[in-house]
Amino acid sequence: MTSHESRASDFIGRQQELAVLAAALDETLSGKGQLVMLAGEPGIGKTRLAHELTAQANAQGAIVLWGWCHERRGAPPYWPWLQSIRTYVETAEASQLRQEMGPGAADIAEILPELTVKLEGLEKPSALDQGQARFRLFFSITTFLKNVGRRQPLVLVLDDLHWADESSLLLLEFLAREISASSVMVVGAYRDNEVTGSHPLAQTLGSLVREENFQRVQLGGLSRQEVGEFIQARAGVTVADAAVESLHQRTEGNPLFVGEVVSSVSRAELGQNEDWIATIPEAVREAILRRISRLSETCSQLLRTASVIGRDFDLPLLRALCPDIAEDGFLDGLDEALGIRIIESLSDGSGRYRFGHALIQQAVYEEIPLMRKAQAHAAVGETLEHLQQTNVNEHAGELAYHFAEARAVGGKDKMVRYSLIAGESALETFAYEQALVHFGRVLSANQGPAEDGETAAALFGLGRAQAATLPRHELREAYLNLSRAFDYYASVGDTAQIVAIAESPFPQLSEHGIGTGRLVTRALELIPDDSLEAGRLHSFHGNVQGLVDGDYRSSRESFDRALTIARREGNSALEMRTLIFAAQVELWHNHFENSLRSSLMAVDLAVAASDPRGEVAARYFASISSRSFGDRQEAQRQASAILEPAERLRDRYWLATAHNTIAWWHKLQGDWQSARKSNQRGLDLMPLDPRILLQRVILETQTGNQIEAEVHLERLEEVVRQSAAGPTTANASLAFVSPLVRSIFGAVKRPDLGETSIAAVLSSPSATPFFLTWARAGASLMAVMNGDREAAAEQYAALKPSVGVMAYYITVDRCLGLLADNMGDRDTATDHFQDAYDFCRKAGYRPELAWTCHDYAKALLERNEEGDRTKAMTLMDESLAIASELGMRPLTERVASLQERAEAQPVRTPAYPD
Repeated sequence: MTSHESRASDFIGRQQELAVLAAALDETLSGKGQLVMLAGEPGIGKTRLAHELTAQANAQGAIVLWGWCHERRGAPPYWPWLQSIRTYVETAEASQLRQEMGPGAADIAEILPELTVKLEGLEKPSALDQGQARFRLFFSITTFLKNVGRRQPLVLVLDDLHWADESSLLLLEFLAREISASSVMVVGAYRDNEVTGSHPLAQTLGSLVREENFQRVQLGGLSRQEVGEFIQARAGVTVADAAVESLHQRTEGNPLFVGEVVSSVSRAELGQNEDWIATIPEAVREAILRRISRLSETCSQLLRTASVIGRDFDLPLLRALCPDIAEDGFLDGLDEALGIRIIESLSDGSGRYRFGHALIQQAVYEEIPLMRKAQAHAAVGETLEHLQQTNVNEHAGELAYHFAEARAVGGKDKMVRYSLIAGESALETFAYEQALVHFGRVLSANQGPAEDGETAAALFGLGRAQAATLPRHELREAYLNLSRAFDYYASVGDTAQIVAIAESPFPQLSEHGIGTGRLVTRALELIPDDSLEAGRLHSFHGNVQGLVDGDYRSSRESFDRALTIARREGNSALEMRTLIFAAQVELWHNHFENSLRSSLMAVDLAVAASDPRGEVAARYFASISSRSFGDRQEAQRQASAILEPAERLRDRYWLATAHNTIAWWHKLQGDWQSARKSNQRGLDLMPLDPRILLQRVILETQTGNQIEAEVHLERLEEVVRQSAAGPTTANASLAFVSPLVRSIFGAVKRPDLGETSIAAVLSSPSATPFFLTWARAGASLMAVMNGDREAAAEQYAALKPSVGVMAYYITVDRCLGLLADNMGDRDTATDHFQDAYDFCRKAGYRPELAWTCHDYAKALLERNEEGDRTKAMTLMDESLAIASELGMRPLTERVASLQERAEAQPVRTPAYPD
């Protein structure tokens, strides 16, 4: 852009910043999506710069969408995203939208209801727990925007991000990680002086800075020369250099400040002398008010009323709030404000208007006396309620805000009513942070010793929102809120709410005094024993009993009751859920064949019902159980079928689980490249999932990448530190894999790493056999490496009942062979190694077979009886062949060393030579 063009468009300076944006736009047009954040103080020109970029983008054929954030004025969650998506939806053809949104249309319609009118026949998406549902929504929106970019480059501008709700910021973080290979550019603008360390946007920026496609552009004030050009462009007169210098110093070059001061002075005053410099207000607010004071009373009245509505406002609402102004006067007043750019028409085709800058709206609003503000908010609330009487729920957030501000004159009833509606809506759209605000407002208004229905509803909503947002060590607060709501509903006999609370997905953290299983037990006492609700509760309770309490017998009784009710009622959904819960409990109690049986029955029900969530969960447990007892064919079948339903489900946890399951199958066969590829996809989705980290540590260890193995091992240790104490997945994973890494590499940074986790699992009275086996396998390797015969004997006795299965990645029989060999019982050791050898050959678990051959050969050489050396040499050849083919460097070196020892070992003379 030339200097002339800049001046003609009232765009002064910013050439360097615009060059950065233009370069990012070029990258986007070439298919390398970019995210640029424009930072600066209020009025510094962030929005103006973004407009200049979008003009270039439009000229190069890109679609441009805008979204603005509100200063907590009751706007719905995801408001900036809704504005931009709504603009696109209103102009796009239905067929095109269906193609671009795909199966995610139903999810997007959850936050954009008018989409159901545009796209007829959308079905409500299947219910998921809170975190999974939010991931599915984010995935659907991201996929939609990327698909739009495939058809035509897309530039999305999100303004005033310092006012964005937390859900909108989380969506921005999600999108940033997904657009690097697409033609989508996101430009955000925010006031950096309002973003402190505790500000939600500060956390988002901390996450975004790690993305390679992210840039931050800091805008400072205009230079002295640019201030002079600005005055010339705005007022059409040339002022004295001394006046420009003074103006530059007093405003620090802030374009809004300069513009407001210049606009408050007549052209004659600007050109005659420098007296107007002395009238420059210390605060821009004063300059704005002086400018507004020159407007007619009608225009000023309109602006005061509009400022109560918010920075954005629409004409029907403003008109209804000003019935005493004649139609001609109303339109003249509006034109007056538009003429001097106090307000501007939004360009999204909505017929809405906004103040030219947030500071203008704030300055006008702050001049209204306190009680007049309350009365004005009450009027806005009542009028909005009347205008939107057919769809007040969609405006519940705005209504809750206005009635909250009007509480001094209108009481709390409507504020409570709309806050509860807005809170539930926020939960449904996964905007948990917004829900906290709405439900918290109700509880603050309803403080008192006695519970009532409103308080209970707010407690139930707050507890669910807290369960999705609080750190684990603070979750007891959420549990106590749910318990209080439960007590109220139990006292009034509200069965539906009792069951809903008892079934709420909530982590069982006994060390923090949390156990929602107690609520299930109480709920069962309050409902008919044979009812469908009882079946749902028994299903959930059985899972808690089996996994949390470690009570297998009681869990089976609960599952049997649930299945009886489900089959009697013909409720296949409850039957499928119960079978999946049962499969997990059977697995965690090492009843692998029972687990597989329940899993396969659940798979059939899920496929028949087209339920991807049920299908992927059932296939997951079927995969684990079948590979645990060496059913290679079934394990492969489940691994090959699990990804398709996971991709349909679009749930982060289950999609990561599916990739992890596939990686497992490749790893057991020694296909490290395919395993690493699937594992990385899982880590991209769930970077701190202990299951996936555990698998990555094993991958790197088996192939000799010790540095990478220890990096991921440290991450796993960090997960353990952040997790609950006791027999958790994180503790069981570290208990198993840390000794395994040491047993393969020999020398490691921390030989004792894992001992605390081993103790945490083995000392817990509620630890399930599945995790106990992991911990005992780790303890066995530790005992062997430490030469601790007493510990070896203890672990041998504990592991002996579990022969014939895999303990995660090592056969129990190989562990028993190592323990027996350590205790000096080499005959027993070789028997176990033979069993492990037979198991691995049948199952096709080649890496474990190679390690078994090595350990078996070593035991034979140490026993050195007749024929042992010959057999050992054969086993070493087999181990070396597999290890060399699969690239298992640590084992290759170990076998080569063992072969050297064998060749140096004297041949045993037969006791009775022929």
